[in-house]
Amino acid sequence: MTGPELFAGVRTPALVVDEAAVERNIRLVLTLTGSPDRWRAHVKTAKARWAMERLIAFGVRRFKASTTAELATLLSLGAPDVLLAYPAVGPTQWRAAELATAHPGAAVSVLADSVAGIRTWRPGPAGAFIDVDTGMGRTGVPAGDHRAALAVADELVGRGIPLRGLHGYDGHLADLPPPERDTQAADGLRAMADLAEALQAAGHPIGELVAGGSHTFREILATPTPWLDRVTVGAGTVVYNDARSLGRFGDIGFTAAAVVLTRVVSRPGPGRITVDAGLTAIQVDAGRPHAEGAGLAVVSAAQEHLVLSCARGTEPGVGDLVTLVPRHVDTTVAQFGEMHVIGADGRVRVEPVTARHHESASGSWGLLPETGDVVVDRLA
Repeated sequence: MTGPELFAGVRTPALVVDEAAVERNIRLVLTLTGSPDRWRAHVKTAKARWAMERLIAFGVRRFKASTTAELATLLSLGAPDVLLAYPAVGPTQWRAAELATAHPGAAVSVLADSVAGIRTWRPGPAGAFIDVDTGMGRTGVPAGDHRAALAVADELVGRGIPLRGLHGYDGHLADLPPPERDTQAADGLRAMADLAEALQAAGHPIGELVAGGSHTFREILATPTPWLDRVTVGAGTVVYNDARSLGRFGDIGFTAAAVVLTRVVSRPGPGRITVDAGLTAIQVDAGRPHAEGAGLAVVSAAQEHLVLSCARGTEPGVGDLVTLVPRHVDTTVAQFGEMHVIGADGRVRVEPVTARHHESASGSWGLLPETGDVVVDRLA
């Protein structure tokens, strides 16, 4: 999708996205989930307004966001149900409540995993999901600690905050072999279902269980549980995909819709080339990117350089284009302020990566509602 005739005049490194591939990936997720209502699409990967518009156009109505910038972008597009899938403490929750007030037709929610966190919140129409730790050890009430979850639920309801469901993410399973990954994903969902039963028995109705991600969503939806009709999956990487996700999925039809286009800037020796995409353009937190082209392999990465090896005598020339498929597309997309989108008509247009950054931290002095501690409040 990155022919030299299309990109001869484009400065590199450049983020290139194939719109038709994005739409194929969305259609495949909808086929695998069976309904748009089963997919709470995570836009931490998409980040661009036009890609979020495509999800809405395909009938997706429930979304996850990681930042208030993503939340604000979705709400500006008329998304009817958005969960800020991050434990909201202090000003982050205040901003979510502000956005919920500005968009009264949307169900805006945030995550809660502690009474202490909730006590930094301000009143407003934003609801909440209890964040559940199914084994990742990052955030969330431990799935087996029903007493702690009940304390969070009681605090929410006591403050008049709607409890809309439970949320769990199993990113720690991403690189496990399929049999072990599938078993642990199912165990995590069953633990969430047990917690939902306990909360409901204590008088807290649970309307939705958000579970899994791109690596486990098929296994989650295949897990027998009486709560399955209330389960949604939070896949996001699947919109663009990357070398890691494609390796997990196998040949079921997903394609890499987002790549980084680079140019050869040097040939430092036989069987070696250097391209102009380093760590500021393509992330290696999940491993080195895949270089398209016979025999090309990434050797090392620096801030603005990537060194590749190849067979002697096959080195691309200085100025030639080399395409890289990232292993973590989410963080790679966030490196770019714009993307070059190949449209259905074959023409290339430039689109902003709308929610690439966090919202500005500028603000005015205010007080925490419970403690009176001085904090910085965001300006409206």
